Amino acid sequence: MKNFCTVADKNFCERVWALNQSLLKNSKNYTLHVLALDEEAVALLRSTTWKNEQIKVYFVEDLKKADPHLQKSATNPPSYEALNVAGNDRQKATRMQFIWSLASYFTWYCLENLDCDDILYIDADILFFSNWERLYDNLGPHSVGIVEHRCAYSAPNGRYNVGIVYFKNDIDGYKCLTWWKNCLLFPDNQYRPMYGMCGDQKYLELFEKLFENVVILDEFIGHLAPWNYAYHLYEDEKIVWNGKKQDLMYCHFSNFSPDHENGTYIAAPRHGLVDIKNPFIKEIYDEYFEVLRRVHA
Repeated sequence: MKNFCTVADKNFCERVWALNQSLLKNSKNYTLHVLALDEEAVALLRSTTWKNEQIKVYFVEDLKKADPHLQKSATNPPSYEALNVAGNDRQKATRMQFIWSLASYFTWYCLENLDCDDILYIDADILFFSNWERLYDNLGPHSVGIVEHRCAYSAPNGRYNVGIVYFKNDIDGYKCLTWWKNCLLFPDNQYRPMYGMCGDQKYLELFEKLFENVVILDEFIGHLAPWNYAYHLYEDEKIVWNGKKQDLMYCHFSNFSPDHENGTYIAAPRHGLVDIKNPFIKEIYDEYFEVLRRVHA
């Protein structure tokens, strides 16, 4: 039995449903643990219409009541990137910073409280296109797994992306995850000035430096996102990265903007992706939109 976790508010529940549908294509032997950020999300994900035996729902307010450090972290100062995305609206940026901190916290919560061998955090706006079990086939003895942005390096954003992050329930995995969680809970940590610029994300650059048994997953899984489409070639229904052909395992549909009333979408306006010209990219976006339309209907 594999365990996945993600975080979503009421606006992302449809994406959680889509993510789960893509996971179900290959196996039903998993649980997707979802941290709901509002009561509407709890109600939707537990409703008879959306209820799925693979999905288990938790409420963030329950976790906050149980942990005063998490409660206090809701008012932690926002990062540079949170302020940037929020247009320097400090209240909005503070809320965004807290939400970004929940990926590490909820992943740690699952590893801490579930009797599981490992946990894979997955952003809710990801869709899998090929067998996710191959990821586990290639992990070997590694305790932590991270993925690159696969684009030109940006110091504020760092080298790695929080789209998926893997932790084994062993000493190395637990130590690394606990450290990452604490960096977000306690903003006075020594690493924040250099690595706290992008919410939880830039801290991933320290995983290899501070911990053992960390692997870069890009060598054996193919993945895409709006910021890296131009850094890939596309041949024979595969993606080509660093000269290596790969099956597309998943795409991170960051900032996807559907218009269900008019049956259309804007791919990723914040990332500058409006008109999709590449047929491979257009095909996967059309598929994502159709999956979302099925649950929206």
